[in-house]
Amino acid sequence: MGLGEEVFSIVSKAKVYDLGQPYWWGMPVHPADPPFLFFLYRYHEHTKDLFQSVAPGFADSISLIVTSMHAGTHIDLPIHMSRNLKVMGHDVTKYETDKGYSNLPEGLLTMDALPPLVLRGVLFDVPKAKKLDILPERYEITPTDLEEALSKEGAELKGGDCVLVRTGYSRFFRTDREKYLHDFAGLGAAAAKWLVDRGAKVVAVDNLAAGVPKPFEVHNIVLSDNGRLMMKSINLEELSKDEKWVTTVFILPLKIVGGEASLVRPIAIG
Repeated sequence: MGLGEEVFSIVSKAKVYDLGQPYWWGMPVHPADPPFLFFLYRYHEHTKDLFQSVAPGFADSISLIVTSMHAGTHIDLPIHMSRNLKVMGHDVTKYETDKGYSNLPEGLLTMDALPPLVLRGVLFDVPKAKKLDILPERYEITPTDLEEALSKEGAELKGGDCVLVRTGYSRFFRTDREKYLHDFAGLGAAAAKWLVDRGAKVVAVDNLAAGVPKPFEVHNIVLSDNGRLMMKSINLEELSKDEKWVTTVFILPLKIVGGEASLVRPIAIG
C-alpha cells in the first residue's frame, strides 16, 4: 500500500468538520468594510441564443461576487495590519499598489505565495472549561483561561499549531447580526501574546474581530509584531460538541496575487 492509500485509509475513518461560515447578501461584516455582494450575472435564458451555433440547446449561468477579503471566514497575512506603518520591522507603505502588494522583503508574503496549510489543530474551548455554553458579552480571554482549557482537555499546544479559540459567538453569525458584530467575547492582548510566545502558527477565533477589548491590538501582536496568521469568523460548534480537542486542520486560501487576505473554507479532520 502506497502512502496515498494509507493516508486515505486513515482519513476515511475520521469525521470531517466544516469550520467555515456561509456567505450571503446582508451577512455580518466589519462596519468599516464593504458589504459582501453576490450577483447572478448571466441567466440561462440569456445565453441560449449565444451558443446556438456551436452547441444547439446549450445554455449556462454565471455568477460574480464583490467583496473584501475579510468578509466571513477568512485568513489574514501579517501585511493586513501594521503598527506605526511597520510589519515585522518593515515600512509596509513601500510595497503597496492599487493592484496589491509587490516586491515584499524576505519574510513577508502575499496570498499567492502562501502554500496550502495542513496543521495540527488545538481547540481551546474556553466556555466549556468554565462549564458555560457561551462566554459573557465582551469577555476578555486571559492566559489563565487558555491554560485552564488545555488542562481540562488534556491537550498540549506545540510550535506550528493552528489554535482554534471558541467563545460560542459563532451561533449568532446567521441569526443575530448586531450581537455578532458588537457583543462578542474574544482574546485579550495578554492571551494573544501567550499563544504566539508558545509558537502558534495560526490563531483562529469564532468571532468577528478576534480581540476584546482592543481587537486591533490583538491583530498587531499576532500579525504585524510576530508574523503569524489569523483566521476569523470560523465555526467551532461541532468540534466542541464532539469534544475533538486535537485535529488536523486544512486551510486552502485563494492564490490572490498581491493579496493580504483570502476568503477560505477550512476543515478539521479528527
